[in-house]
Amino acid sequence: MRKIKKNKSGSKKIKISACYMVKNEEKNLPRSLESIKSAVDEIIVVDTGSTDSTVEIAKSFNAKILTMAWNDDFSTPRNLAIENATGDWIIFLDADEFFKNPNKIRSEISKTSAETIIIPRIDIDEEQNRELNHDWSMRIFKNVDYLRYRGLIHEHLTNIKGGEMNYIFGSSDLTIFHTGYAASKIKQKLQRNLEMIEREEKISGHRPQHDITLADCYMGLGDYEKVIFYVKKALNSSTIELTGRGRLYRNLMNAMRNLNQSDEEVLKVIDDAIKILPQLPEFYAERAITLCDLNRLEEALEYFKKSLSIWKNLPAETYENSYYPRIMDVVFAQSAELEFLKGNLKEAKRNISEALKISPHNQRYLYQQANYNKVK
Repeated sequence: MRKIKKNKSGSKKIKISACYMVKNEEKNLPRSLESIKSAVDEIIVVDTGSTDSTVEIAKSFNAKILTMAWNDDFSTPRNLAIENATGDWIIFLDADEFFKNPNKIRSEISKTSAETIIIPRIDIDEEQNRELNHDWSMRIFKNVDYLRYRGLIHEHLTNIKGGEMNYIFGSSDLTIFHTGYAASKIKQKLQRNLEMIEREEKISGHRPQHDITLADCYMGLGDYEKVIFYVKKALNSSTIELTGRGRLYRNLMNAMRNLNQSDEEVLKVIDDAIKILPQLPEFYAERAITLCDLNRLEEALEYFKKSLSIWKNLPAETYENSYYPRIMDVVFAQSAELEFLKGNLKEAKRNISEALKISPHNQRYLYQQANYNKVK
């Protein structure tokens, strides 16, 4: 009879499988596999047609390799990986994601009685060496026959038997970093996404989640009228992504600005966002930016300060996605200018210094700093 492995406390040791679907990821995959190898018992990699050294890299980490032809469908290769995993739990990562604290993974999974864990994710633009967004993603789940991916694009884990998803939000110890947002890659991805949504709608009809993705795509491609159309559809839908409302409001505000709609109308949207998502700092900052455009400068400075205070004290149990890191340099730079106008030179210098820590090569910020340094 096979002995059951037990940990020091005497309980059964869980077995964890790491799963991937990949194609031409030789640059990203080594870091991801390195971050996970000591925390899992097996690695399953589904390759969808790599022509570089991706497969050889995966083999060097003793991964089980499965191959299938790419067919414009993100769910099928994910499900193939799941069906070949033998672990009690599955961690599903993209090749451009890696764990911050892999040594914490097993203990964190062992604590939960839920069947899925939504974990923190930080998007990073490595070309600019800065954080872009903080969000949450369902990447850890029990290996059971009713949890599978659905959707050709922006695939989501679902209970295929129709039951409710039993989930928890994981701690910051389960944070992953995501590096797939370099500006040079974005437009190509967006065009691909549009084509896949069109194909999926022909096969299975329109889903409310498509509106969210379409708003993202058209925002990146500069079709702002369509952004507004799809954001409003999504906000009026009964089905909104668990943690994605902030992104919808951000797209709506930016589309309105690009269409030169009035600051007063933009302010109404921002106030709606603050009412719905008062815990997020970015909308206080957005309000401050718009108040600057309306020349309400004293009020604007207070809202900038409030946004920074909220971010500094953001509780760990805030489970909404936040794009505040993406605009923090603007918050500091505009705060610096407002402080300078008030005669608060010390605060102006401190704020512009913070802006330059985030964007050290920004010429406008460097010019601001030089001007402040000229003042005695």
